[in-house]
Amino acid sequence: MDSSQANQFCKHTFLQVYQRNIEEKLQKIDLFLKTSPKKLNIHTTSELLNISEEEIKDLMLKYNISSINPASFFMIMVQGSSYICGLLRRELQRGSKNVYTVEDIAYIYQLNPQKIMDAMAESNINEITSENIKTLFEYIPVQIWE
Repeated sequence: MDSSQANQFCKHTFLQVYQRNIEEKLQKIDLFLKTSPKKLNIHTTSELLNISEEEIKDLMLKYNISSINPASFFMIMVQGSSYICGLLRRELQRGSKNVYTVEDIAYIYQLNPQKIMDAMAESNINEITSENIKTLFEYIPVQIWE
């Protein structure tokens, strides 16, 4: 194998992961629902949620969903098996808050609580809010296989 093409663990911050894999996906979903709700179907839902068309059909059958509209899309999203679906489900389970605990963030984003506490100390964040969460993410190191 050519060493220039060898995979390796690369250090990143969770902010980079969040922006690339989570925030971008949520923005795409939000934009689609606002601008093209009539184009919702099994195929577009599959692409937006990163779940198979078969899984969508199974969920539609299980929850008696006859067609996909913004409300049923949300229902499928909450039940889907992809990371983005799970993240939304975990966030809904924790509820909307002004201040999040370390445990909330660890659960929602599947992060190590100690890394969150270390990031809070390093960034001088005393309480986690929607206004400072990206700053916190900037201090959480992650390794990604590339």
